[in-house]
Amino acid sequence: MNFVPVTITNEDKPWSMPIVCHFAPETITISKTNQWSPRQPPLGQHIARPQFSRAMPASLKIKLWLDSTELPGRDVMGDAQALLQLMKPQEEQKISSKPKTKGAPPPKVPQKRPPVVRFQWGATLSFRCVLKTLTIQYTLFDPSGRPLRGTADCQFTQVQLEDDFPPMNPTSGGRTGERVVRLAPRQTLDDVAYRSFGRTSLWRAIAAFNGIDDPLRLQAGDELLLPASVDDLKEFV
Repeated sequence: MNFVPVTITNEDKPWSMPIVCHFAPETITISKTNQWSPRQPPLGQHIARPQFSRAMPASLKIKLWLDSTELPGRDVMGDAQALLQLMKPQEEQKISSKPKTKGAPPPKVPQKRPPVVRFQWGATLSFRCVLKTLTIQYTLFDPSGRPLRGTADCQFTQVQLEDDFPPMNPTSGGRTGERVVRLAPRQTLDDVAYRSFGRTSLWRAIAAFNGIDDPLRLQAGDELLLPASVDDLKEFV
């Protein structure tokens, strides 16, 4: 059975590269809290049944392992920066360009928030959420100071009930689950292969999957189609 990595996808920018963790987490903690308000107990009684107030969103805690020691010339800064980007507020809505009508209220100031993401691992654990807290610790450096290994302690807060969306199976057969990504500046196919499937050697298969004859002609902003699973690339290896 092939290992299925943890993926974190920015749903506000579905064309961007997902964050892929190629090491199985030791633990995943999911917690849920309900708020109850105390009531005044009836005369002669010590306690009263509390009044349900509201259900709080669930949270998911996980420690992600970052490691580039087996990839000469690479470090873990890219993955760390990608996680940090998920903490930064981004523009959610723009001021309308329509001419202002007399007596109409002033246009809204653009609201900013960090992106909504989907945490996915395996066939059943799919968690639509936002990244609430993030702590990155670098644990190994090369002689020039580049971090080669580290951990990222993440806490995600749920934004959608599990019943509102079906589980996704990243290992299902066929061509379901394909996704489109855009190349970042100076990004190469071997980098896409590693970030998506943990193996730089799959760059040729990705090129063949997309019908690319000359990868050197790719530019920033070009779109690539990626399969749901590395198994879908076997026929192109």
